[in-house]
Amino acid sequence: MKNKFIYYIIGIASLCLNPCKILAADLVVAAGGAGGAYSSINTALAAANPNDRIIVYPQPGGASFSETAITITKSVQILSANEGAYYSVDAPSINISPSTPGIVVTIIGMKFFTGSIASTINSPTGSRSVINFLNDSIAQGSISINHDNYDVTTASCHIQSGITIRYGKIIGNIILSQVAINTDGSVNNPNDTIQIIGNKITYYSAVATSPAISWSSTAHFFSIQNNFMTLTYPTNINGVGIGVTTSKFSLAGTNNITNNTVTKAYYTIYYGMSCTTSATSKTDINNNLVLGPIYFGDYYVTGGVFSVHYNFASANAFVGFTNDGTNINATNTTLDVNGLNTNPASNTINGGNPDSAFADINLTRNDVGCYGGSFTLDNFFPITSNDWARVILVTAPRRVLVNGTISVKAIGFDK
Repeated sequence: MKNKFIYYIIGIASLCLNPCKILAADLVVAAGGAGGAYSSINTALAAANPNDRIIVYPQPGGASFSETAITITKSVQILSANEGAYYSVDAPSINISPSTPGIVVTIIGMKFFTGSIASTINSPTGSRSVINFLNDSIAQGSISINHDNYDVTTASCHIQSGITIRYGKIIGNIILSQVAINTDGSVNNPNDTIQIIGNKITYYSAVATSPAISWSSTAHFFSIQNNFMTLTYPTNINGVGIGVTTSKFSLAGTNNITNNTVTKAYYTIYYGMSCTTSATSKTDINNNLVLGPIYFGDYYVTGGVFSVHYNFASANAFVGFTNDGTNINATNTTLDVNGLNTNPASNTINGGNPDSAFADINLTRNDVGCYGGSFTLDNFFPITSNDWARVILVTAPRRVLVNGTISVKAIGFDK
């Protein structure tokens, strides 16, 4: 059995699989401790040794396991016993507090009704502590692993009150508040890229300049792709889709903002995307769509070296760069509630960057917005209760050369 994410690198004649830890034991949790099982997650955690699995049987009718605050200090999996079915938990909080470096915590299939999930301390120096949230539902609270030396992955989760991390991946979630990335002081993977890909984000904030995706980290490069952001605060001159306030001070890698969609109905958006980066950074901005009335600017950039091409908006100006003619501020696009284009004559269809590196998955020219390119939102949705994904993200070369090696990287989980 395997207890963590698996990274496959496939070459012409090679397969490399990271070593995986062998789980020590399975501890079962069931309502009332039926059949000799533990009656609560807390009691199972207290009895568990590092690398054990806690298998939780959902209660009839979706009833919750009523818990005191849950504190996790060691490597453990907490999994639904029934594939595709949530187990419900009612607790004030779930606290991540590693007692040793490099713990691995994976939570799958939890419907957490009342509290939030948060780190309470920096993970001890050494290996990062790996925290995985897969197919979970945080019904009222947030996920905040806002300390150093963690590697956090959230995938296919429903998160009511937003997510804050310093390092990791945010892939294919439904998020009803802000996504925030802060500086990681441990920086033991300095050239890595944090991926925020394929999320549906609905953001309601009275703060005019507060963004749905907020980047304020100088520790790593960023890749923000194929997210659908809906701004909902009902006033004019309010809301930002993507807000970058700083960046890594390095020209060794390139940040990218690609194929995202920002929309707001009726009221003006302050900025569609606002990017202030360090002078020593490179950022590519391609194939994005801002749909809705704009107060200040669709796309605003300042600070670093920017390459801005094939971005569309419904009106207003581009600020901070000279438009090379590929950026369009008059689109006839209409969207449904899921961000799908409902106008077959839209100029965003096949309107993106013609470079084959941006091609749609049917190998046609890029469609501007969150359903364009190889990371189309179709890859991640819908999230269904009986069809939880085991493979979370696949990356492959954007361009394949004759006689070259094709390397494919897949991130997945096998319990």
